[in-house]
Amino acid sequence: MSRAERLLAHIAAEHPRSLRGVEEARGVDPARFDAIAEHFLGWAAGVHGEAEALRRCVAAFEAFSHDVLMSQARYEADGHYENSSFAECEAAVYADASVMDDYLWGVFLTNFCWAHHMEISKAYLERFVRRLPSDAQVLEIAPGHGGWGVWLLSEHPGARLEAFDISPSSIRIATSIAGAAGVGARAIYTRRDAMDLGGRPPATKDAVVCSFLIEHLEEPKRLVETMFHELKPGGRAWLAGALTAAQVDHIYEFVHESELVRMCEEAGFRVAETLSVAPKRLLPKARYLPRSMSLLLEKR
Repeated sequence: MSRAERLLAHIAAEHPRSLRGVEEARGVDPARFDAIAEHFLGWAAGVHGEAEALRRCVAAFEAFSHDVLMSQARYEADGHYENSSFAECEAAVYADASVMDDYLWGVFLTNFCWAHHMEISKAYLERFVRRLPSDAQVLEIAPGHGGWGVWLLSEHPGARLEAFDISPSSIRIATSIAGAAGVGARAIYTRRDAMDLGGRPPATKDAVVCSFLIEHLEEPKRLVETMFHELKPGGRAWLAGALTAAQVDHIYEFVHESELVRMCEEAGFRVAETLSVAPKRLLPKARYLPRSMSLLLEKR
């Protein structure tokens, strides 16, 4: 039985209400879903052991998905995100290692177990990762669980990754996943605020990756400017973000896709490709359409 099959069987047995959504994600591209599941669950098994990895990741995914649904319901009722500052999010999520660990392992599975995130993951691999040079020097800003950068390194044996995150849980989990994937020698994770990278020489990276950080920031424009500063001319960047999609630690409410495009263009980027996708099922009588958007950026 493949890891994807074991995943579906476990969800059917332990969390049957989530099965339909995960089956929808697999339906986006069954072969690609199975391949991603093999990678991601294999890395998790290298950290936790086979049986414990499945139990831990699925339980965290179930809890995270429920929390997102509740946040979206509050957003529908109130008309705004529940928190508006980093300090509020620090108190609610980031400062508590037990909360943050479950959060990160839950997000880890959303990359392919949410149908709209499965679309984003396909684009990341096919339109960004596989177009990079095999020896790319890569910066990842806020790696979170680390899966995005580790996936890139797994595709390019000559690539090297430098990553910064403000969360100790992120640094610990991303480092463990990189080790389990066999790419730890090519990945350096440092605890540091990626919005404060002063003193670093500009234009040293072939690629920059930043997935689902921008909506967590009070000043998202600074993130895009940092990405541009770090990238070599001719280099490429991958940026993913959320629009009218509530979470306890989402701060900046993007409403229109054009806001992200304009922000990147004003920083100096050419926006080469975009993809905006929404969940297949919404809350009843929803006013807001939660979307995930990816942008493939070029520095000329």
